[in-house]
Amino acid sequence: MKLSEVPVGASTVVKHVRDSDISPKLRAIGILPGVKVTVIKSAPMGDPRMYKVFNKIISLRQSEAELVEVDLLTDSVFPLSHAVPGQYVVNEIVGGFGIHRWLSRIGITKGTTVTLLPNRKVVTTLGTFDIGFGKLSKILVKAVHQNQQGQVDTRNGNTSEYSGNLKNLEDNTKGDHK
Repeated sequence: MKLSEVPVGASTVVKHVRDSDISPKLRAIGILPGVKVTVIKSAPMGDPRMYKVFNKIISLRQSEAELVEVDLLTDSVFPLSHAVPGQYVVNEIVGGFGIHRWLSRIGITKGTTVTLLPNRKVVTTLGTFDIGFGKLSKILVKAVHQNQQGQVDTRNGNTSEYSGNLKNLEDNTKGDHK
């Protein structure tokens, strides 16, 4: 995942910085492999964005942030729409009364645990639900499971870590609810 794609509020660890004319500047301000970077805020039009690197707040343009490959950390809060299949705890729901009421009717409230299936359906205590991308993006979650490095893998299609456990879960939740 590129640093430019990371949601606001999420923490990451740098994997790689691609070579370009601006790479020396990125290294000089501390963006190196293994360094933790947190997205602080985004300008109204999305460019530039502010990041926290060590104890410094820096501003990068989208084109500069696209050069930095990162992994999200498990202590990060990010939209369920960016998650890979697995279990998550709902940290916050962004939106007004209507979205809170709609999600609570299907068992999604702050503090509840939900499971995202490979087919992008969500399992709650009330059943399995097909939730649209827009509503998924309003559900901010933290991962329950992590890989060996303590990182959440948010690359699309990478479900190998969860595939064995989710096969059993999918078999038990054949009936879909809408």
